[in-house]
Amino acid sequence: MTPFRHKTPQEQAAWQALVATLENALRLHAHRPGAFLRFAPYLHDRTAGRIGSLSHLVREAALDAILDGTERITRAGLEAVDLDESVERKNLPWARQRRTREARRTV
Repeated sequence: MTPFRHKTPQEQAAWQALVATLENALRLHAHRPGAFLRFAPYLHDRTAGRIGSLSHLVREAALDAILDGTERITRAGLEAVDLDESVERKNLPWARQRRTREARRTV
């Protein structure tokens, strides 16, 4: 499947609908409905518009939120998730920055 584009208002609306569908499936106690829509552009950039990468990102961030007890997905929680190689390679400068921040936190 080809990645979602995100240039025209129609393409952005289609991406937001996909993000909203994933959000509606979340069962996190502290999650506020509609909160994910503010992340829609970031989620597109991060996943290169790929549904599989988006699904993985949301699932991993949700699992982390359950395990750490916060029961909500945050931008920091999303950034902590590693994605598949093809997306990370596309976002190499961004991924390098994220890994540098993580390394500084562990020092």
